[in-house]
Amino acid sequence: MEKEKKENRLNLKIELKDIDPGALFITKRLNDSGYEALVVGGCIRNLIMGVEAHDWDITTNATPDEISRVFKEFKVISVGKKFGTVTVVINHVNYEASTFKKNKSAITSNLLEDLRCRDFTVNALAWREGKGVIDYFNGLEDIKQKIIRGVEDPVERIKEDPLRMLRAIRLACELDYKIDKATLQAIEKNVLLIKKVSIERIRDEFTKTLLSSDPQRGFKLLYRLGLLIFIIPELQKCAEIYKENFCESGDFLEHTLDMVASPLPDLNLRLSVLLYNIRVITHLDEKKDIVVKILQRIRFKNAVIKKVNALTEENWQVLNFSEKINIRQLASRIGMENLEDVWELKKTLIKGSRRSERSKSVEIKRAENNIREILQERPPVSFKDLSVNGKDLIELGYNEGKEIKEILNRLLNLVLEKPVLNQKEKLLEMISATGN
Repeated sequence: MEKEKKENRLNLKIELKDIDPGALFITKRLNDSGYEALVVGGCIRNLIMGVEAHDWDITTNATPDEISRVFKEFKVISVGKKFGTVTVVINHVNYEASTFKKNKSAITSNLLEDLRCRDFTVNALAWREGKGVIDYFNGLEDIKQKIIRGVEDPVERIKEDPLRMLRAIRLACELDYKIDKATLQAIEKNVLLIKKVSIERIRDEFTKTLLSSDPQRGFKLLYRLGLLIFIIPELQKCAEIYKENFCESGDFLEHTLDMVASPLPDLNLRLSVLLYNIRVITHLDEKKDIVVKILQRIRFKNAVIKKVNALTEENWQVLNFSEKINIRQLASRIGMENLEDVWELKKTLIKGSRRSERSKSVEIKRAENNIREILQERPPVSFKDLSVNGKDLIELGYNEGKEIKEILNRLLNLVLEKPVLNQKEKLLEMISATGN
């Protein structure tokens, strides 16, 4: 009940103290210089909702050159100048200031025309000192009703920028809003337009949806509306595959999406959950490279690709954290730095299994105790952790290359079983005793 009251308590009277000082400074200076300038968009929506605002945007009838002149003593970044946008840097914070537009490229002197071309009614809100919130398209009412609705004609809004199809889904997941029927229909009828959007922009919206509080809903909408096939067609293929041992009856896609919110909102972990089952169903010849291919296609950074590939290479089903030796052997394969992340993914699988809650709780508790102790002990799990190295073996007369590698592998396997053996004297004695 308290939560419901809190959600319904909207800040409909935004005051000066609510506005970011840098954004306030920019609008005031532009207004004092004879231009019209207002704070606009998602930051106003968030203030009304009582949610922290992060990105502060300014809309104005001043041209980029005029904005630059007004702020000549400040750093002004003109990267988006040809689109009517410059970035003013105040106290090391970037603020985008854009000239009123009546479509994607044409400039206007009219605030109404500018707001008319915004994506959704909840974002088509502006604020100016002395005037308060300006709402031409019932955005305040849609915030009250928790609805994502395209401004005036959703089809036209999508044609202006097809990325708005993905943004509608992402905002619905982030804000826990519904998408109104006309906007849903507009998306469904115009899915092919997503081909015009750069993969980098698609990736950014995809990532925000994945890290939202309700990614399952987001990906189910992507699937239902016909957009998923343009982003990860491999995930779409999971929709008609059925496997045993799921929590509930359902296909592989449903099972995957039910799991995806379990890990913390960490990009590597959630990508791993999303892509793990794709690797499971992929043909053996393609299995090894499938995750890398997908992430490269969506243009993720190499660090993300490397991490997610390492996390999904393991068979989570058979991983056993109940014995320390198994955990040490796992750490040897994936690196100690990935151990906790792989456990988070295994835990997701355990929680989603059909076993009793008591059984799952016992397994999780035991595993976490083992992992905690291993992280504290820092046992040897790689060649560099061994007390004996290649140089030592060369001094004993062994040949560089394959022979030394085989000996180090045997020593590593021994100390993975019994970490106390990792003493130089002991290891050298064992080598001498075996004669190899």
